[in-house]
Amino acid sequence: MKTRLLNILLPALVCLATACDDSFEFGTPTHDLDEKTDLSAGPEQVLWKKKGAVYSTKRVHNFRIPGLVRTPHKLIAFCEAREETGATNKDGGDIDLVYRVSTDGGVNWGPSQVLFDDEDNTCGNACAVYTESGRLVVFCCWQRTGRTEANFKSKYFTFDEAQTYGCQAVCFYSDDEGDTWTGPVKWFGEGRNSDESRYKWTSFLKVGPGHAIQLRSGEHRGRILVGCDHKYELFDGRAITDTESEDYYGSHVAYSDDNGESWHMLELDEELHYGNECVPVELSDGRVYLDMRGTGAYKKMRGGSFSADGGISWTRYAPVPLRVDPGCQGSVVNYNTDGVPSPVILASSNDSETRDHLSIRASLDDCASWKSAVYRVTERKSGYSDMVVFEDGSIGILYENGATHYSDQISFRRIPAATIEKYINE
Repeated sequence: MKTRLLNILLPALVCLATACDDSFEFGTPTHDLDEKTDLSAGPEQVLWKKKGAVYSTKRVHNFRIPGLVRTPHKLIAFCEAREETGATNKDGGDIDLVYRVSTDGGVNWGPSQVLFDDEDNTCGNACAVYTESGRLVVFCCWQRTGRTEANFKSKYFTFDEAQTYGCQAVCFYSDDEGDTWTGPVKWFGEGRNSDESRYKWTSFLKVGPGHAIQLRSGEHRGRILVGCDHKYELFDGRAITDTESEDYYGSHVAYSDDNGESWHMLELDEELHYGNECVPVELSDGRVYLDMRGTGAYKKMRGGSFSADGGISWTRYAPVPLRVDPGCQGSVVNYNTDGVPSPVILASSNDSETRDHLSIRASLDDCASWKSAVYRVTERKSGYSDMVVFEDGSIGILYENGATHYSDQISFRRIPAATIEKYINE
């Protein structure tokens, strides 16, 4: 198995960013809470909602790409605020990373706050983890917009840095559960291709989205793992001339053994070829499973890979035909991380053609097989999602959905433990 280790040096902190006041016209929760409402039953709350084709401010057109993390005292929901003036839904352009905080497990939510805004560049794909040390780490992506020095503006990157790699991975840190933030801290990707004569990535590189994990058992306890993906311009020595082809995506991972102070990127070519957006999950026996959105020939089903050495080496990408998927991000969590056999829960669109019917599907044998039955989260059109597990066994899920389009809004729902356990045991 070919695995090449690429070290990423973490430069000095470039700024101290503190969460600022809401500067957008955000949607508000549509669920009217009152004392008769049983929140444990999981009513949907809309945290972000677009209002027609374009906001009156001519700034924010859409909200996309949910991320969710639980700390000892907070539940934090992230998304992208896409500042567009047309009716499009682009992954690039003027995009800011925003978040809302709940201090009561998702019953009530504070106002939207801005974490990452860099002129008209793209800031998105929040991928968070709360570590055993008490540090909250948020991985995210930055992508340039201006192609010439005259048009390029950035608070954080020089034009030369942006030209070297049009996409960068950055981090934010908080040691007080998100009250204050340090960042963005830049990962530099120099030498990200260790054998450019055979495998060369394009400038496209993303982390997540979804969440990262910290390993809780075994030799590599404490290691932070984050799923990433890339695209090739050279694969096995052959130039890729069809730039729109989905046959030349790949997943990879990055990890830190020092609580996020330094990072290592693993360039995985044949192993995770056809993978795309991905989320790792630690299994009950200490192995790690990487759940991946499939591309190319495997676009209509999700895939996966196993690592027995803390994410250094991986089995070859394997499609799972039972887990149908239209080509969409999914989220995966271990329902019990106490080191005993426990279900793994996947949330994804249960449809091979369109982003509909967000559902959860369980594996009861450490991802060797999956239940054929699913629990449907919503009957609406639905897209990206992220999950957390609460101490009482309930699952919090943040997900894109809508009556007419899968990204009309981003909602939060808390599914009670009894509902999850009934599905698992049926």
